[in-house]
Amino acid sequence: MESFAKLKRRGTDLLNSIPHNLPSMPQMPQLPHLQRGHATGNSTMKGTWQHISIPPLPRSSHSLDVVAGNAYIFGGEVESRKPVDNDMHVIALPSSGAGADYYAVKARPSSKQQLAETHPAPISEEDETAAELKDPLTEVDLSSPPPPAAATTTEEPSSATSDKGKGKTLDEVPCARVGHATAVIGSRIFLFGGRNTASSSEPLDEGGRVWIFETKTHTWAYLDPYRSPNSSSSSPVPPPRSYFSAVATDKPRDFAIKPLRRASSWKEWAEGDSAEVGIPQRPVAGAVAENAADEEDAGFGTFIIHGGCTPDGGRTADVWAFDVRSRTWKELPPAPGPARGGAALALAKSRLYRFGGYDGEMELGGQLDVLELALDEFDDRVSRGEIGVFARGAWQTLLAPVTSAPPPSSSGETAKLVPAEEWPGNRSVSSMELVLGGGGREYLVLMLGERSPSAEGHAGAGRFWGDAWAFQVPPLGMTAASVTDAFLQAVGRKTGEGKWTRVVAGPFDEDEKADVEGPSPRGWLASAPLGDLEENAILVFGGLSENNQRLGDGWIFRLE
Repeated sequence: MESFAKLKRRGTDLLNSIPHNLPSMPQMPQLPHLQRGHATGNSTMKGTWQHISIPPLPRSSHSLDVVAGNAYIFGGEVESRKPVDNDMHVIALPSSGAGADYYAVKARPSSKQQLAETHPAPISEEDETAAELKDPLTEVDLSSPPPPAAATTTEEPSSATSDKGKGKTLDEVPCARVGHATAVIGSRIFLFGGRNTASSSEPLDEGGRVWIFETKTHTWAYLDPYRSPNSSSSSPVPPPRSYFSAVATDKPRDFAIKPLRRASSWKEWAEGDSAEVGIPQRPVAGAVAENAADEEDAGFGTFIIHGGCTPDGGRTADVWAFDVRSRTWKELPPAPGPARGGAALALAKSRLYRFGGYDGEMELGGQLDVLELALDEFDDRVSRGEIGVFARGAWQTLLAPVTSAPPPSSSGETAKLVPAEEWPGNRSVSSMELVLGGGGREYLVLMLGERSPSAEGHAGAGRFWGDAWAFQVPPLGMTAASVTDAFLQAVGRKTGEGKWTRVVAGPFDEDEKADVEGPSPRGWLASAPLGDLEENAILVFGGLSENNQRLGDGWIFRLE
């Protein structure tokens, strides 16, 4: 029989082991830290500038897009109204310790050119409302038709052809141009509008054509608006324009799948497609690859343009959306306020944001305009898919909050309105891009741009901003930022959503002289978010300085 001392020791060891054998209790989530910049009213955020070491490439009024870690620069001018070239200039951005690299690609057409007339007619909204969709969202290849037979002859070019956009015959690649706009869908860059040397006094008229640069093959294709074979008229197209803004979304993308053909017999149903692809034990080599199709060849997404200078010398406030799959333009509700060019445009989730612009007399600002977009879907109980993007209601406007200040004296003078919080100054031809912050929080970053125009018009240089601002948009769902905002709202605290905050930028590398100096104030620049490469970073390239010099430097801005 065990002694009392040994039983006591065994009992003590058993009791000490109980907490280790029990299942661990779930940890309580940490409460949000309330001392955040926006919640406590701190007026600044932080950012950094990094200079990119590449050969100078001076230009303004050009376009810039970032795809898979490469920056693509097209068009622009060194002398006023004189486009430089139609090469695509590519910068391999610095990553993982490797420096930037640069090369140029000559414009050449894509080899995947097919007749547009062979594409089946796209589904229209009238067909949807009639509820007669037997074969929804018939596939339409994202391919470019070859030029007409008359254009393939070896005769001397006519004056209409040499005008590059003013005549009836267009080239297979875009001409050199300025004041155009681009946006990315998938791995492709979509381009519209602008001016060239022959049309320096008015925008290019290309009949609504949208150019496409294939970043995988470094070739150009194009999409002309859909024209019904049973009608001489085509779908509506936006007026020609220059110095406008463009964004893009990858919606619609999930299209309805065409139902499989019903088998005529049990034998046919049992065999299926085994004659073409084989069976799992004995597959036919290459059959799947032979019939595989690139999603981008069929086309998806929507290209959206806004504002700009029109052929009559005026400006416009219209908004147009180009559905890539159906090759149709659709007009969305026009933006509020004066018609303008050079406005900053950005797309955050389902909202289209606009700031600033130039109306021909002064720079605009003091408000942020928002248009909510929605996705139209199709469901006939046989198949289901997305159809297109449309506007959900009219534009909404966020104004800079103001408050009444007391009159300076008791002489009966009325009180004046003063800003209740700091807002960005009026500007045009600036940069506004969407970046992702920590915890799933998203910001619109507005920076640089023209603050006052030149008395010489486009031939001169006005005064420019050198600042940066961040506007907090609603956070991504089911993220740390969304949980924090929900908690702050529950306890009656401000989240910072819908507020502009000044960004104080410093050098990315304090040992680099260029980083310490930062970019000079400028306008007529081009910018693009780095996307998956760095979700909080924006690339800024070129522009016009206050001494009327075209700049050829590149900078990466990071929001901290």
